[in-house]
Order: sequence, then structure tokens, then C-alpha cells
Amino acid sequence: MNEDDLTEIERAGRRCEVCRSGRRWRQLEVVRAEGREPVVLCAACRARYGDAPVVREEPKAVAAPAVVPEPAAEAGSAAPSRPKRPQEDRLKKVLRELPRGEHSTGRIAKAAGLNHSKTLGRLHALKAAGEIHQVGKLWSTEPPPTDLEDAFDRLQARTSNLRIIRERDKSPVS
Repeated sequence: MNEDDLTEIERAGRRCEVCRSGRRWRQLEVVRAEGREPVVLCAACRARYGDAPVVREEPKAVAAPAVVPEPAAEAGSAAPSRPKRPQEDRLKKVLRELPRGEHSTGRIAKAAGLNHSKTLGRLHALKAAGEIHQVGKLWSTEPPPTDLEDAFDRLQARTSNLRIIRERDKSPVS
């Protein structure tokens, strides 16, 4: 590898410009096709595309509309900044996206990309807020059952082995 190749690899952020993989960046190659810009490729893309890679086009930056600044209310006050949008809570997003039912802490943590202890603490906080409920060691994304549903479940559990026998009519058969 020469210095020009290293410069191109660094310019590409040590990533393949086709698949955006950053693994084994020291094995990246720079392809210089005639009439085109140099392209950084990983070994897999080099094998797949050879000397004619299909490079993803970067979205071109759209010029922001001109904003006329409003005069400051007080002298020396800072210019108004754009309000920051709150980041969506990853754990809540995952709980919405998981199928209805009961899930383990580990599964929820893996889906949210958080560690187990942090996820467990957040799940307890959501339980205290009434957004989810715990069923044994699992966490349920379904709405908590009402008192009536709990009563029916208990009744069904008690009466599952009972048979209802009705008294027969004792009239003579004609």
C-alpha cells in the first residue's frame, strides 16, 4: 500500500465505500478506474465487483432555507437556538415493537442494545409507572388484567376438573 492509498482509505473513514464495512480495514484496497474517482473496497466487494464497483451515492446536502433571525428581546441575550427533539427511548420503542406477550429481561435487553442490569432497572421503573407488569421472572407487554379477569382465571383454575351432573327426569318412559 502506498501513501495515496492510505490517504484514500482514511478519507473513506476506514470503511468500504460499497458495503460500508469497517472490518479488516488494513486489507482495504483502492480501485482507480479511468475517468472516475478512486474507490475504497473491502476484499468481498473487490471479489464481487472487480474494477467496476457500484458505489453508493452520498445524499447531497440540501441548502437550508434562509432564516431571518428575529431581533433579540434584550441586549446581550443569546440568539434563539433550535429546540432539540428528545431522543426516543430505546427500551420503550423495543417494548412497542416486540410481539404482545411475555418476554425475559435478557431478550428485551438484547433487542434494545442495553446491558442486563440497566435494562432491569428501567423495567422496574416502567413497572412502577404502570406501563408494564411483571409475571414471575418475565415482563408482559400486554395490559394488566382487570380484577374481573383475575377472578375468572382463579375460578377456571379451581373448576377445571369438575363435571356438572344434572338430575334426570324420573317419569316413566312411554
